[in-house]
Amino acid sequence: MRRLWLFLSQLILLAGCGPAQIGQPNVLLIVADDLGYTDLGAFGGEIRTPNLDALAMRGIRLTNFHAGPSCAPTRAMLITGTDNHLAGMGSQGSLTTPQQRASRNYQNALKAELPTIAELMRDAGYYTMASAKWHLGDGEVSPDKKGFQRSFVLMPAGSSHFDERPMFSSYSADWREDGLPFTLPDDFYSTDTMTDKLLAFLDDTPTDKPFFAYLGYTAPHWPLQAPAKSIARYEGIYQGGWDVLRDERMAGAKRAGVVSDSADAVVTESGVVPWDSLSKTERARQARIMQVYAGMVDRIDENVGRILRYLETNGQLKNTVIVFMSDNGAEGHQMDKFRDNPTWIPANFSSADELIGSKDSYVVLGPSWARAHTAPFRQTKGRLAEGGIRVPAFVTFPGRPGQSDVKGKIDKAYMRVMDLAPSFLELAGSEAPETMMGRSLVERWRGGVEPYSSSEIIAAEVYGRRLAQKGDWKALYQDPPLGTGDWQLYNLAQDPGEQDDLSAEFPQLRAELIAGWEAYAREVGVILPEVPIGY
Repeated sequence: MRRLWLFLSQLILLAGCGPAQIGQPNVLLIVADDLGYTDLGAFGGEIRTPNLDALAMRGIRLTNFHAGPSCAPTRAMLITGTDNHLAGMGSQGSLTTPQQRASRNYQNALKAELPTIAELMRDAGYYTMASAKWHLGDGEVSPDKKGFQRSFVLMPAGSSHFDERPMFSSYSADWREDGLPFTLPDDFYSTDTMTDKLLAFLDDTPTDKPFFAYLGYTAPHWPLQAPAKSIARYEGIYQGGWDVLRDERMAGAKRAGVVSDSADAVVTESGVVPWDSLSKTERARQARIMQVYAGMVDRIDENVGRILRYLETNGQLKNTVIVFMSDNGAEGHQMDKFRDNPTWIPANFSSADELIGSKDSYVVLGPSWARAHTAPFRQTKGRLAEGGIRVPAFVTFPGRPGQSDVKGKIDKAYMRVMDLAPSFLELAGSEAPETMMGRSLVERWRGGVEPYSSSEIIAAEVYGRRLAQKGDWKALYQDPPLGTGDWQLYNLAQDPGEQDDLSAEFPQLRAELIAGWEAYAREVGVILPEVPIGY
């Protein structure tokens, strides 16, 4: 009976697809790296993203969708459908403390015994492929060993977008195709080449199989670099500075309906400097940096358009479910000042203003621009305030452009990244294994009930930062300077920017949420760092 229900729900989901084949739909998952909440036009931004906007407006924009606060924890939950600790990624890289490393929940790689969504989709009859940043470990947990029949991946966290120079002195730019080292072509640009590879994999898909494709761009992750023509489109756009952009993004997000009309932008953030305090030269440099970032997002959209045209030309678009998301909030760290970067970057890249955005340049977005990208939410990547974890996301069924119940819809229900794997399995007509903590969103996407009730507590932890949420109520713990070093309580419906701590007014609710977090910590094996993490 369970399999019959799954099959019938699949037919209902694809209703209205016209000539589309009845059966398992193709699934395309697109993940951008460090994309801000309002970067897309469909979420209120000024960057030119017509292909992504058209997709979003033909589907459902998910305005309360949550990822992890940084790359690897999000990807672990995405690939396994379970909590990042249970997946082996309780922390990330060098941020993992010695005490934590003794636990398999903090091994900085997927647990080999956990089935991935690629393995499960393959077993359900799908042809599986990835052209993506991996960042989930090597050896027995490399993508070619964990269910992807074709793969083109950047194994570590990031690198230059034009060549093999790493993003840190201690890294290597390890690109692989189907598990083997890959030599980058002379005309390499990460977004372009990753799209080229995915298109080649799609071309090789057996005609009798649906596909599951994971496209995980490394853009717009730092170092900020883009082709010259993509940068040129934004000449002069950002001369007004980050406060002007924040206000424009807020107004755009309200017009788009992805934030409340009553929401206010967070004015003060750590690291943000007044635009007027900068010299004329520094303002020009900062405007150029934002211009490059916009060019990177523009280039993502251009390449998504290539994939959509391919699918439409080959008659596959009408039977493809597409999910788009960012892996965390906008990057607000000054990564050019991290570790040995103050000496390593000048030795390997140019600081010349006229080269900003080229392959010989290494610049980052920084906290002042990032605040504009996450408004009205507080803080950025690496934090558990909403600006670090609430990300732009949408699901679209291109075969249903005329369905008024879906077209342009906004869904404000709470959802999280670990829910995608069981959702894809339901689309495939398969059941999620017990290892998955996430919940299928398919029923919700069809207009059904919310996946999480307002009476249950949802919790998370990364880098010693903690949250527990019940409906609109959120308890948040972060050490200084990100927080007070004690639990704070916010009502996100009234205060999405987490500015008004209501702990004194609702002590029992605060205590209930803290107890809920403690139960979660025991369940998933949280080991708090010995000292606060300076990231």
